[in-house]
Amino acid sequence: MDRANILVVDDEMGPRESLKMILKPYYNVYTAERGGQAIDLLSQVPIDLVTVDLKMPGLPGTKVLERLKQQNPDIEAIIITGYGSMDTAIEGLRLGAFDYIAKPFDVNYVLSLIQRALERKNTRSKLKQLKSDFLANVSHELLTPLSVVIGFVSLLLDQIIGKLSEEQKKILEKVYKNSEELLELIDNVLWLTSLNAGALSLAEEEFDVGEVIKESVKKYKQVLGEKGIHLSIQLPKSGISVLGDSSKVVRIFQNLFHNAVKFTPQGQITIKVHRSVNRKMIDLEIVDTGVGIPQEQIEAVFQPLRQLDSSPQKHFSGLGLGLTVARRLTDLIGGAMEIMSQPGIGTHVLLSIPYRSESYTNGVSAYRN
Repeated sequence: MDRANILVVDDEMGPRESLKMILKPYYNVYTAERGGQAIDLLSQVPIDLVTVDLKMPGLPGTKVLERLKQQNPDIEAIIITGYGSMDTAIEGLRLGAFDYIAKPFDVNYVLSLIQRALERKNTRSKLKQLKSDFLANVSHELLTPLSVVIGFVSLLLDQIIGKLSEEQKKILEKVYKNSEELLELIDNVLWLTSLNAGALSLAEEEFDVGEVIKESVKKYKQVLGEKGIHLSIQLPKSGISVLGDSSKVVRIFQNLFHNAVKFTPQGQITIKVHRSVNRKMIDLEIVDTGVGIPQEQIEAVFQPLRQLDSSPQKHFSGLGLGLTVARRLTDLIGGAMEIMSQPGIGTHVLLSIPYRSESYTNGVSAYRN
């Protein structure tokens, strides 16, 4: 079994080196005397557990804890305190630490605590993988029969098989709409599973961003009409072509637009596409007049299976995967995403995608307008 990687963060050399000597026979041990060094190391080495002194000059231990949990929520953390202060320990525990150790160290207690923290991490990782595998398998099994259902309902709605009464048409439209919602959910589960497995590669082709948008919004024509939502699409007259992975961009836009439609009971959705002024990016904006998101909860909506209303009686359906998949795919293609929102006023999403893939080297122009 591979040895776990442990990072010891402490500005005092004595405690730092003592912990290193205690842990070195059993684990791969890395050290940092400043919070900034620790954050840099986290991006270079797959760290399993961090011990961190909360009282450090420069970047304090609380900020190190916050950042490491943002970077990888699965990393375990143990607080080191030499002040005998319960307040600092409690503060660390609130930030997601496993436990705390007071200086001077009891060797057996330190080893026991770290072993239990790593066991919790491994158990959580196995449960996450089990859940991911289950969702992927179920989704694959549902995909084919659901596609058949949608195909047949579409044939019936087109009245190719026979004429429909108005009542029959309304029933089939409801079946079609709900089937499409389920298909969207299944697609996002499969995208997320592939992202978690690192199984996605980037394709490279030339495509027009405006055409992607116009094609993607077609299937929302009926629901936009039912809600009385006015859709405004503002594109450059000569179009914007990029070199990149069109399937990833399609999924990102669909998830963002789907959210805008879902969380806008009435009003307007505006889509704007333009060349970014300061960067080699194309900016795609989606502005809605929907329910909005409280500022302090914006980051939380990017977490998988998270919604603002998670109660069983929640008003909006879904698993809360759309924004998670959209952001991770945006990172994968080298883009950026920013959300600005106010409850009761609406949401403004700014998606920036590169003109061209960085690996594209044969000299073909990646931008036309």
